[in-house]
Amino acid sequence: MAKEFLLNFLEVGIIDLSGDDSKLEKLRETTKDISAALRKAATKTSSLTMVAADPTIASTDPTIVEAMEALKKQWQTISNTHRSPPVAILRAILLDAIMQAARADDAIAVAFVNTARNALAHAPVADEADIWRTAINEIETKVDARAEAEWETPEMISVAPLKFGSPSQAPAEYQPPSINRTEMQTKIFSATGPWGGQDQNPYQPNQGQHWGQTFAERMTVVIAEALESMATDLAPVPVDLSKPLSTLASAVSTHVDEALASFSTATAGLQRRTNLLWWKEAMYSPSAHASYQDLPLFEAAALMALDLHEQVPTYSPASVSALLKQTIQALSVGEGGQDASRREFASLVQDAISSTHMETFRSLAAAYAPAPKGRGPLLSLIGNPQDAKAIEPALLRAYAGVDALKAMSASEWGTHLFRELQAARATSLTKRAKKK
Repeated sequence: MAKEFLLNFLEVGIIDLSGDDSKLEKLRETTKDISAALRKAATKTSSLTMVAADPTIASTDPTIVEAMEALKKQWQTISNTHRSPPVAILRAILLDAIMQAARADDAIAVAFVNTARNALAHAPVADEADIWRTAINEIETKVDARAEAEWETPEMISVAPLKFGSPSQAPAEYQPPSINRTEMQTKIFSATGPWGGQDQNPYQPNQGQHWGQTFAERMTVVIAEALESMATDLAPVPVDLSKPLSTLASAVSTHVDEALASFSTATAGLQRRTNLLWWKEAMYSPSAHASYQDLPLFEAAALMALDLHEQVPTYSPASVSALLKQTIQALSVGEGGQDASRREFASLVQDAISSTHMETFRSLAAAYAPAPKGRGPLLSLIGNPQDAKAIEPALLRAYAGVDALKAMSASEWGTHLFRELQAARATSLTKRAKKK
């Protein structure tokens, strides 16, 4: 039976329903409503996850307001017991709703895992740590299972047998040729002498040479006509092989295509891993057409996130993020194997929306995420820099869930962006339209 996270919040005392089971049922019905709505609007997964993960989220956040409206439909008198939106209860509802949707929709699962990993690194959820750890482990296991299936390289590649059925032939009715013996006997008799019949031999056997010569001539004609008649009957009937040969050629072509497709599918995971190792060693950015070592460190980290995102599919194992972190650290590593430099979050956002090197990143961010409306992915701010209010240091926490003064290493910055890109692509409207 699937775990119900509403009960976990009750068990640890984060929400209190005073033992009223009827209230719990109202929360459950609200959870079902929000989960169903999320499955129809999967692009909201990141925002719902970020709000659910932050105990300090403002009660005026648009996601909290929407959740409160959904709760009022099931619990019409809630305003009498809670004058302001009960943020803790709504967060519990949101997490449970997201989990229900993620169990049913792999794309939502990808968005939830990547967003939650980012959000929890900056949210004070000490009392809820075990709840979130359980939730993430469940969904991440589900995502990794699908990713591993798509990335694995089997030891053996099996190809189905050639599918070809020989054309059916109607059984031929064969009638062996025969000679009209009565007619032949009459002709032979005529050839032996003047005994009657057509074209008879005018000579008798006792008349000497003329009989024998005439007999031979007439018998030759009789036998030749009989043999020629049989040869005509035995002549082969022309066979049209164009159709069966065409069918065979088509079957062979289809078989070869299927064999190549099986080989390509089976080796896709190996090819991805090979390409990633080449990328890691080359340290070259295809999006910037430059070496990462020639770019500013934190901009290089952001472009690494972009380039890796472009190389791997939506369903990728968690180890891909670890590869990105190691690759970024290889650019600038201090003592102890840690990133040598750190920068404040606000300055990183400012560079992301103004640097010329980040133009490609901004274009993709704008395609993935709309302008910010309350708590949501950082891509909304980067892709829509015209909204100057949202990127003010004092408001970064409200919009992006990260304090403006939070110091981040290059690897933390790049990994954060990569997860956002993966989450956004999983639930983007364009991708899901193609999927349908």
